Amino acid sequence: MALTQLNARVPEELAASVRASAQRAGMTVQDYVADVLAADQAAAEGSEDLRQARARMHAAVAYRRWMTSGQSEADAMSMDEVFG
Repeated sequence: MALTQLNARVPEELAASVRASAQRAGMTVQDYVADVLAADQAAAEGSEDLRQARARMHAAVAYRRWMTSGQSEADAMSMDEVFG
């Protein structure tokens, strides 16, 4: 299998968390990140339940990013309104 390199800038807290998760799993960061990305892509191409779970996970991450950036929740939709 051919390999290619991806570079991403992430918050230091996320990088530390990923490093710790990889270490707990006995994996290199490279292998851990590749497995996480592969699992996400498998969910994207999987059953309706997997796609919905993936969408909720991505929405929760986006929500946390929104909230930590100091954005207002005024007139925002709830997660239940988004995903019914």
